[in-house]
Amino acid sequence: SLYSSTDLSFLPTVSPKFIRDGQSTKEYFMNFLKRLPSGTITADNVQSFGDEAYLHSGMYTFMTGPDEDRRPVEARFSYMWRKVEGVWKIVHHHSSAVPKIPGTEEAVECENMYPVAQANFKMWNDALLEKDFEKVASLYSSTDLSFLPTVSPKFIRDGQSTKEYF
Repeated sequence: SLYSSTDLSFLPTVSPKFIRDGQSTKEYFMNFLKRLPSGTITADNVQSFGDEAYLHSGMYTFMTGPDEDRRPVEARFSYMWRKVEGVWKIVHHHSSAVPKIPGTEEAVECENMYPVAQANFKMWNDALLEKDFEKVASLYSSTDLSFLPTVSPKFIRDGQSTKEYF
């Protein structure tokens, strides 16, 4: 209902369709919401076109998927909002995934490591919640450690100092 039903131009992130009507917009979001999205704007700009319209553009990141397998989708966006019969409506929305730089496997590797990073953080956080300093310290490397703790001025480089800190 946020989209204009009479004058719409919608190019969604995860659809090849060019949507121009309310029913197709509804169908798109019925499917998109199955991905359990949660979005955050990471950079944006607003350009005013009088008192009746503005363009909002920028970058956002959506987390999608079930709690145990959330994945980021970085995208670019532009929304044109206009007052239609006194109510703000989206008359234009373009969203596209940020393209990968050709030849950079590193970006793919980082993306593939995201679920691992989430699981490891959860394991570390759970150990903190258990207040088990041995368990927390065991998650840190016993060799080549470089640890700058949050509430200590020390530069920790060994397992024993890690245990003492926690």
